[in-house]
Amino acid sequence: MAIGAETVIAALVAVLCRLPSEYHGGEGGLGWLFGTIFALVLLAVVSLVAGLAGSATAVLPLVLLGRAVARRTGRRDSWRLTLATVAVAAAALALLIGSCMLLAGFDGPGDLLVYPVLALSLIVGLAPATLCARAAGNPGKPGARWRVLGGVALGGLGLLAVTLAVGVAAYVSGILKIYEPPRLTAADMVGTWTDGDGGSLRFEADGTVTAKGVDAYEATGEQSGTADCTGTWRMTEDDGVGRPFELSIADCESLSARWGIGGTAEHPTVFTWNGRPDWAERYILTRQR
Repeated sequence: MAIGAETVIAALVAVLCRLPSEYHGGEGGLGWLFGTIFALVLLAVVSLVAGLAGSATAVLPLVLLGRAVARRTGRRDSWRLTLATVAVAAAALALLIGSCMLLAGFDGPGDLLVYPVLALSLIVGLAPATLCARAAGNPGKPGARWRVLGGVALGGLGLLAVTLAVGVAAYVSGILKIYEPPRLTAADMVGTWTDGDGGSLRFEADGTVTAKGVDAYEATGEQSGTADCTGTWRMTEDDGVGRPFELSIADCESLSARWGIGGTAEHPTVFTWNGRPDWAERYILTRQR
C-alpha cells in the first residue's frame, strides 16, 4: 500500500507541476479536468495492484535481506540496518540500470548523473515501503500489521490532501500560474518565423504568407520534403481546446494542416504536428525580431 500511495502522490505532484508548462493536444475545459481526476482514480487502483506485486518482488526481499545481514554480522535488526540495506541495493540496481541505459544510447544532459539520480529515486521509492513492511512484520509486536496498514492509509490520505491543498493554494494565490497560450493579434503575426534549421514562414499584413524550406509531413508523421510556396493565412477563434486562436494556411497544399500558436507572449511560436498529435512531436517555428 505504501508504494501505491507514493505513486498516487507523485502523480498528483506531476500534474500540479505540469500546469504552468506549455502543453498541447485536447487540453482545457471540464473534459480535461474530469479526465485528469479519472486518470488519478484509475492510477490509484492500478498502483494498489502494482504495489502488492512490488511488495512481493522488491520490498519483502529487502526486509529479509536486512534481517539476514543482521544475523550474519551479529547486529541487532534495526530500522537503520534496513535503511542501509535499501541504500546498498538501490546503488547496485542504479549501476545496472544506468549502465544498460547508457549502452542503449541514452542521450541526456550529464550522462553520468543517471547513476545518482536513479539511486536516489530508488531509495526514495523503496525506503518508506520497506520500513513499513519491516514494522508490520515485527514478530514481537502483535497486531503491528494492522496498525501499520491503518497508519499508511491515514498518512497517505493526509499527505495527498496536504499536497492538493498546497498546490491549489499556490495557484489561487498567484505564486504559480496555469499556462495560457499567448493572445496574438493579426499584427503580431506579421514578420518572419523560423525553425532554426533553414525553414521559414513570412507572414505579411495583407494576408499572404511565403514558405521557404518549411518541413512538410505525411499523415504518418514521416517527413515528405520541404515546402516552398506562397499562400494566404488567417487567424480564427478556437475556444474548443483551450486555445484562443488557430492559424490556418491556404493555397500551400503541404502546409494546409491546422497550425497552433504556443510559447509565451514574449516568445511566441507557431507549430504543427508531424503526425498524429496523441503521440507525434511538434514542428515549431519561432518569431524573429
